[in-house]
Amino acid sequence: MKNVIGLISMAAILLSGCGTNEINALNLRPLSTYAIQQDQDILLTSALKTRLLAYCEQQPTDMLPTRRAELAAITFRHPFYDELGSKTVKYWRSGDERYVSCLNSNEQNERVFRTDALDAFESVTASQPQEVDVGNTLSFIPEPDVAAVARAFAVNETHETIIPDSVFRYHTPDRGALHVTYHVYQDGVEAGQLIEPGLFVFESGKNEGVTFLTQLADRRITLQMGTEKAWDRTVLPGSLSGEYVQIDSKEATFNSDADGGRLLKRIVLADEPIEDVSEQDSAVLSSRYGIVIEIWGTVQRPGAGELTITSGQKDVMRLATYETETKTAHLDGPNTRELFELLSHVKTTSTGPTGERRGTLTLYEQLTEQRFDVWIKEGEKSLQLMDVETKRVYLIDQLEFEELLGTYI
Repeated sequence: MKNVIGLISMAAILLSGCGTNEINALNLRPLSTYAIQQDQDILLTSALKTRLLAYCEQQPTDMLPTRRAELAAITFRHPFYDELGSKTVKYWRSGDERYVSCLNSNEQNERVFRTDALDAFESVTASQPQEVDVGNTLSFIPEPDVAAVARAFAVNETHETIIPDSVFRYHTPDRGALHVTYHVYQDGVEAGQLIEPGLFVFESGKNEGVTFLTQLADRRITLQMGTEKAWDRTVLPGSLSGEYVQIDSKEATFNSDADGGRLLKRIVLADEPIEDVSEQDSAVLSSRYGIVIEIWGTVQRPGAGELTITSGQKDVMRLATYETETKTAHLDGPNTRELFELLSHVKTTSTGPTGERRGTLTLYEQLTEQRFDVWIKEGEKSLQLMDVETKRVYLIDQLEFEELLGTYI
């Protein structure tokens, strides 16, 4: 019995001091201050701002009607670090119904919610924008002004040329993405998946962009699609090239609600001049000319309550700063990832910080943040990091911390 009491007493002593188990110190919270950009003079009270930003974290419940009007948009960013991304909240009208959407910059699609009428938005939309039908078709229309496309997309004619008859202006339906796959035929047979599939995401509303093909100086082919501000460029493997290139465009318009993929284009590559190919089978063409690439497209659209069209997300941006009265150290890249990893496995203490306060460590992940006061006590190898919100104190190795920061504490 005495042994049992002794063990309990020893455990109480150990638990009253430094913990022996590692815990996660990371607990990032929404930014305390935002830079706000809006196209209307909306009075953003603290309560309204909190409500709007809360939508950006909730599971979506609705889809925007195809017929609607965008009444206002507000974008939230970090006051200094644009690379941390943004949250764009929009307010919509469709008949008597109102909707709020939020697009987080690290996600593929916006979150949509039906809401009651919000006075702050209703009062600044006296002009009453007209509702439009965004439709549900994806169309590709030949673009005759090839020179304008070359200028807009900075095509360097020294290194690549736009392939004739390959330039199309596209109009997308409501939010979703075009999933592109490539079927390659060589010498009369299908060669399998030699080109990785692509995914071209488009936002809500009527979206317009350009798609075109170019041939590089080394004869490789590129597929480009998007707008001047954001576009995707896929370079096909060097083994799929030829001196002569001919485009056979197939589907001009198709309904995005239809099931299955549609054949959009065929690329015929050869080392000899190519005749008309429009009525010939791809396998037959490849047996004559060598290579035929079929480009197939499928429109993917998330339904109500679905957050993304694929499981993949964009990379999460992380930053860290360490500030003292005399210096500021900025951290990003691999060292930031290692710092986050280090802070996810630390020891804690039940006592308050002791010694001397040296500075403040601030962590950022997208539009969330966490601050620690950094304390040091002479003769000890561990630093004390106190979460400024919870006042909880964590212990971290000083040398490892300084190595990641690239500066002395």
